[in-house]
Amino acid sequence: MAADRKTPRLLEARGAITSVGVLLVLGLAAAAYLAWTWVPVYIVHYEVVQVVRNFGNLAVKDRNDPQLVEAMVAKLRSLDQMVDEGPDGRRQARPVVDVRAQDVTWERVEPASLHVAFDYVRDVVYPLVDRTAQRTMTVDLTMDVSPPNWGS
Repeated sequence: MAADRKTPRLLEARGAITSVGVLLVLGLAAAAYLAWTWVPVYIVHYEVVQVVRNFGNLAVKDRNDPQLVEAMVAKLRSLDQMVDEGPDGRRQARPVVDVRAQDVTWERVEPASLHVAFDYVRDVVYPLVDRTAQRTMTVDLTMDVSPPNWGS
């Protein structure tokens, strides 16, 4: 009776590693690596859009557009820093969102809307493989800048 029992092979044993399990683990590792690389890029881009919306809200009362653009660009440049090698070989910090005031399209469209648009190039650093790629991020928003009417 004991001779009728077969001992399970290694791959048929419960909890054994199969090719499907290996593929799932490799897929999860690849997804985690890409999330580690790209999630900070999109978090900073989300912050950029929020800064633009904030200055669009300030434009409801403040009609000094050149001053608003300069303040917005200064805020965007202060969001995040990246350390690079400079031309002299020393490491130096530079802004991740490198936008200048002349790169920003800031136009009021009657009756009461504001169009703000610009592109910026973002360096994406792939950790562990020592590779860097560039991605052009685009901001193009049209906002209502009419004064609120709360009734009489």
